[in-house]
Amino acid sequence: MKTPTSLFLTLLLLVSAATSAQMIISNEPGEAKKPSSIKFFNKTEAGVSIGIGSFKTDVVDGVQKKVRNDDIPIVLQTTNGIMYMDRIALGVTIGAERWNNGFFWPVYGYLGYDFKPAANSIFANVYLGYGFGTRYATTYVHEGKGDFSFSIGIGYKMFVTKKLKFVYELFYKYQSLESSYTRYTEIETDTGKIQKSAMIDYTLPLHFMGFKIGITIP
Repeated sequence: MKTPTSLFLTLLLLVSAATSAQMIISNEPGEAKKPSSIKFFNKTEAGVSIGIGSFKTDVVDGVQKKVRNDDIPIVLQTTNGIMYMDRIALGVTIGAERWNNGFFWPVYGYLGYDFKPAANSIFANVYLGYGFGTRYATTYVHEGKGDFSFSIGIGYKMFVTKKLKFVYELFYKYQSLESSYTRYTEIETDTGKIQKSAMIDYTLPLHFMGFKIGITIP
């Protein structure tokens, strides 16, 4: 996970640098105030997604199955950051995410792009970070801890007022879970059968498709 971590930290550093640049922008005495090419923004959204694809279960009695990902996460998240030239956005996102069988606190670095700096525009964005939290044990898998996560989406910004827009977004999300379980096997020996155990550590990859609505200021 070194590469995702590096990208995440790079995004945070870029936001900090751009924020510092915004703070030192000033005009000469008597000079008319110029519109800044960098401005702060907030985007707050609520959404729902459904699990897609399938995943492998724990091995029980030598048998491993494939089951459908039927989780339906509901998320509320907010992004704060800076936007350059009304097109490129960098920020940090925090949220709360309720699953059928778990709860997560996603933290992301955010990169967004507006295809046209207009009142109404199409945009694309990427979220890269971690989903801290727990997916509870089920019939098929043991409890898992949230790990690396990312999301990509495309959406539409709709003008409401000069300082407010509605946003609508379709997105794909990947969430990995780190888990472990004890696997028992029986071995034939000269004196009969003996049972051996082994701790199995594994990563469970989960995929989702979803929809979000929200507001962005300004």
